[in-house]
Amino acid sequence: MVGFVVHLLAVAAIIVGSCRAALPKQPNILFIAADDLGWNDIGFHDNDAIMTPNLDKLATDGVILNRTYVQPLCSPTRSCFMSGRFPFHTGLQHIVISPERGFGLNLSITTVAQELKSIGYQTHIIGKWHLGFCNKKYTPTMRGFDTFFGYYLGAEDYYTHRRAGAVPATGEEGEDFGKMRSVDGLDYHHDIGNNYSNVLTGNGTYSTYAFCRQAVNVVNSHDPSKGPLYLYMPFQSNHIPLQAPQEYVDRYSHIKDKSRRIVSAMVTAMDDAIGNITEALQQRGFWENTLLVFTTDNGGPVTVGANNWPLRGSKATVWEGGTRGSAFLHGTMLNKTGYTYNGMMHAVDWYPTLLSAAGGGKVNYPEMDGMDMWDVLANNLTSPRTGFVYNIDHTGKISAIRVGRYKYIKGQPGSQDKWYPPATEDLSVDEYMARVHKGAAPEKGPWLFDIDADPLEKENLYSSMPDQVKIMEEKLAEYLKGYVPDLYSQYPLDPNCDPKLHGDAWSPGWC
Repeated sequence: MVGFVVHLLAVAAIIVGSCRAALPKQPNILFIAADDLGWNDIGFHDNDAIMTPNLDKLATDGVILNRTYVQPLCSPTRSCFMSGRFPFHTGLQHIVISPERGFGLNLSITTVAQELKSIGYQTHIIGKWHLGFCNKKYTPTMRGFDTFFGYYLGAEDYYTHRRAGAVPATGEEGEDFGKMRSVDGLDYHHDIGNNYSNVLTGNGTYSTYAFCRQAVNVVNSHDPSKGPLYLYMPFQSNHIPLQAPQEYVDRYSHIKDKSRRIVSAMVTAMDDAIGNITEALQQRGFWENTLLVFTTDNGGPVTVGANNWPLRGSKATVWEGGTRGSAFLHGTMLNKTGYTYNGMMHAVDWYPTLLSAAGGGKVNYPEMDGMDMWDVLANNLTSPRTGFVYNIDHTGKISAIRVGRYKYIKGQPGSQDKWYPPATEDLSVDEYMARVHKGAAPEKGPWLFDIDADPLEKENLYSSMPDQVKIMEEKLAEYLKGYVPDLYSQYPLDPNCDPKLHGDAWSPGWC
């Protein structure tokens, strides 16, 4: 696309020219979340096969977060960003918020956007929300954002911006597949404040381009006299359906596997978009006072082109490949940069960390699971976090926790439980998929791993360390005292969600 690709040298000049002078107390915050980005889907993890020059430069000049964790799926992780709470504490631990079910992030929760808005920030979200939409109260502009541009859901077509679903054919109770009917509608919205909501037609624009343009518009129209900027950018890339402009796909024509070829193209298109957004911040004179966070929402789905090598597992699993996220931090307000931080961190920590960086002080909610990591990350200090919950989901029959160096898994960790090397130039689609699914039947748990010594999860210590297993069981029992049943199982598919009842769009007003 003409004029879309930003020149790396310009971005490098922006970063190199950054100074360490005293900055205003409240930085602008650009929080970018990639979708389904695998551990091995980014250049700064020593993968020269993926072209991400802008992200690589930002990461290596900032702080690469080597041991930050996310949830196995997208809605749960996004709930962590917004609430600072583990999903098993909010009922969002099972699967994702599907378009046909009438629930969302609990309305009693004060989001990080609401907190930042309360201390003077202008707040905007561009991209994928996926935390509820059946009632307007669940939508972004009712949860602390001044504006929203993008998708309420996930898995939209990148060009038409439509999304399919399925509801009971008769509208009666029951979810038998034989009684289902397909529904389909636009999911492309522009909301401003509490009173303006517009469904966009989409006009065939690739979503990464559209999100980038809107972000540049937000930056160019931002009035710093009215407060600093908080821009939350959860990109669609590189979630299915796998789609990318041909000019990007052509850059990876040497890759035989079609899915891997397109995923690589999607990541590079996103990288160029991020370069354009940072350039816009520089042109407005905002870059020197901008804190940039980049993270994935979960590990990559290995069956559709993503890759987590050398980590074990895939998206939708509690193995490290599904939960150890690619992430970094960049900003002139960091006192130490250019290094890799190996301290433990979890997605719930971003809430109190951003609030602290913004000068909002400590979060005083007693139910907060997140820890303030600002001083730690800004100065390369020891992480205060010594454990976390990968997930606890009774419906999904899985419990997985971390205590210090040890990881404990009970139940069903996920179906892709192997180590999956990336597709190569010479490997066909069929050959790659055969390798992904190759191997013995899934192992039987429980599992205990020493992640510090065995980050690839190859040696199960469950039988050889009974005392440590007892410690893990006691900690799991402690966590279970705060367990909230999942909402997904409590809300049946509702035919009232049908976009045909709402102007051909997935819209609020049916729960």
